[in-house]
Amino acid sequence: MDEEIKKMLEKNLEYSQEIYKQTKYIKSYVFWAQIFGVLKILIIVVPIVIGIIYLPPLLKGVFDQYKDVLGSGDGGNPLESLLKGDAGNFDMDNVDLNNLPSQAKQLLNQ
Repeated sequence: MDEEIKKMLEKNLEYSQEIYKQTKYIKSYVFWAQIFGVLKILIIVVPIVIGIIYLPPLLKGVFDQYKDVLGSGDGGNPLESLLKGDAGNFDMDNVDLNNLPSQAKQLLNQ
């Protein structure tokens, strides 16, 4: 009976050592998976945050250049300033459809 218990204890020790090795591997795997998960999130979030911080001033310069090209230097709506033009205000509500050029009438009828 002593021999049998001794064999069982040795077998149990072998199983315990194998389980310990597997547990150590799993623990290492989970640790690195968490590290790389955080890195993936940082790789996505950091450029977005940097873009939110640094792009508006850069894009403001680009939009200012286009405002100059479109002739709306006052900083308002470029389309509105184009409609106003040099002749003053252009009121879209008071447009007389009978006084429109023939090409404009053809475009409206299509």
